[in-house]
Amino acid sequence: MNIKHLNKAVLLILFIIFSCIVSAQMHFKYRAALDSIKQSGFYRIPLSASVLAKCQRDFADLRILEDDGNQAAYILQTEKGAVYTTPMIDLPIIKKEKEADKQWHITLENSQKRNIDYINLKVGHTTASRNVVFSGSDDRKNWYVINENLTIEFDKIDKPDMITLSFPPSSYKYFQITLLGKDLLPIEIEKATIFSNKIMRPSYRSEHLNYKFIQKDSSDKKSYIKVSFDEAYPIDNLHLNITGTKYFKRDLEIYGSLSDAPLFDTVISGFNIEYLEIPHSYKEKELWLIIDNKDNSPLKINSINILPFARSLTTYLDSSKKYKLCFGDSTLALPNYDITSFKDSITKTISDVAVGNIEKINYADYHPKMASNKHKWIIWLCIGVALVLLLGITIKMLKDIGGRKE
Repeated sequence: MNIKHLNKAVLLILFIIFSCIVSAQMHFKYRAALDSIKQSGFYRIPLSASVLAKCQRDFADLRILEDDGNQAAYILQTEKGAVYTTPMIDLPIIKKEKEADKQWHITLENSQKRNIDYINLKVGHTTASRNVVFSGSDDRKNWYVINENLTIEFDKIDKPDMITLSFPPSSYKYFQITLLGKDLLPIEIEKATIFSNKIMRPSYRSEHLNYKFIQKDSSDKKSYIKVSFDEAYPIDNLHLNITGTKYFKRDLEIYGSLSDAPLFDTVISGFNIEYLEIPHSYKEKELWLIIDNKDNSPLKINSINILPFARSLTTYLDSSKKYKLCFGDSTLALPNYDITSFKDSITKTISDVAVGNIEKINYADYHPKMASNKHKWIIWLCIGVALVLLLGITIKMLKDIGGRKE
């Protein structure tokens, strides 16, 4: 065996030893004790922004450990973004008759004066076509046209018993559909409905995040807002308090660094600045917001609220054991626990268990405590195998040297 091959063999053996040692231990940087529990069962562990800031970007390094190093399986729960619900609301048909103009008039009541731009009509089966006028009124005496000369061909709609009338947004108390054509037979309209979009806001962490920001309005017609954080907090939502003008619509780009591509871009206006939800969560220590003002006066950012989603761990805890939450290991991958298969079976009304103060782990103290005893035999086995390989290589090398001398 020549020197080149020997070097490769030695490096391979050293790599095996190092890999075994690393794989047998988890090198966390932080830990926090969990409060003791009185009764065994499932618990929720709320995760503060300070904990999440010290984890990997995908929070793969979170572990719940018992004192002996065994892991407690968990499910990572993240509060979803804004949820839109669409309950169906009826617009009662309060009048349906042929009037003096010998045309059929159908009157609908919008009692709460909702601002709507379409109405769904449930109709009887027909292949007829009708021209209609759609109008609105607040007193049923004075009517104002909204859409006229609409042609509805019932044999060309997607659903034979449902049609949708679209029109400019209107908030009249009453709407009227006039079927044009004297003495024509009416279309059977059984029901009128709308869908009322309601937003169920997600649950955000209410804790205060330390940050500061500065705004610079540049001569290139753009405003640069730099937001700096104490730590790389997870960022899911921004609330911008903007003044300067009531009516505006500007392009906004958000960067983690100006030298990189934007994290995402969007459009802000006077109607959507209350909550600016970020499509994908980011963990950044610095953000740049760039607003394109074009030829308009710059907007003034008075304040920025950072609202991280509520995140928690759901786990089963034994009242006879003590647990700690460990994190801050950049080498760990997401754990694969059986408990995730039973996510829907775990009741949602479970108690919370608090996380104590975060401690930075001193590696000299941490090393003997965090290594699980059941993994030590793996390390010794790897060392033993390496020694046998080294001995075999040495013997073979000596034989080769002796053969050359002969």
